Amino acid sequence: MIDDDLGAALRDLGRQIHVPEPPDLTASVLTRINAPRRRNRWLAALIAAVTAFAVAFAVSPAVRAGVQNLLEFAGVEFRTEAPHSVAPPLPSQEVSLAQAREQMPFEIHLPAQLGTPDKITVHEGRFVSLHYGGLRLDQFDGTISSTIGKLVHQEGVEQIGDKIWVPYPHVFFYIDRNGVWHDEAPRGAGQTLLWQRGQVTMRLEGDVTRERALEISAS
Repeated sequence: MIDDDLGAALRDLGRQIHVPEPPDLTASVLTRINAPRRRNRWLAALIAAVTAFAVAFAVSPAVRAGVQNLLEFAGVEFRTEAPHSVAPPLPSQEVSLAQAREQMPFEIHLPAQLGTPDKITVHEGRFVSLHYGGLRLDQFDGTISSTIGKLVHQEGVEQIGDKIWVPYPHVFFYIDRNGVWHDEAPRGAGQTLLWQRGQVTMRLEGDVTRERALEISAS
């Protein structure tokens, strides 16, 4: 009898207590699962640029003409067409390594695979080129403003981890402090590997294989 009375009392108490419905966490959990991982800002931008190139070349010539200045990241602008106005090449100044280090607002890196360059040139105190025979390694602060312009298409541009490989020769421009594009003709750029080392954008170009370029970038 006592057990029956206790059971009845508990059932009555249960009817009187209001227990709110548990929250539906399904949407929140699915959102977190499906959320993309955060990428390096400029690498994510490049992926978007390559996608834009693919779309631009898949549609009519009129639409392609409208997709001219696609994106800027890490101090590099990628375009499918050259700007309407291009200035002559900027004069370069040949300097010693010590002088270059005094002029640059960042630490100049000498890859162990390349060592001391044969020649060093600078532009505007913000862009340095290390010359190694047929190879050229450019370094500049990729967090401030555009410094280099490239004309490329989507074919073959490859993402390798946090680096970008352009496996074909392409037209290369220097962009000065005022945003003016300067033609580097007659010398166009060869195969190119782009990556960042801290705030510094590194651009290795020349007659170099993908594997060799990656070895140099890691040294």
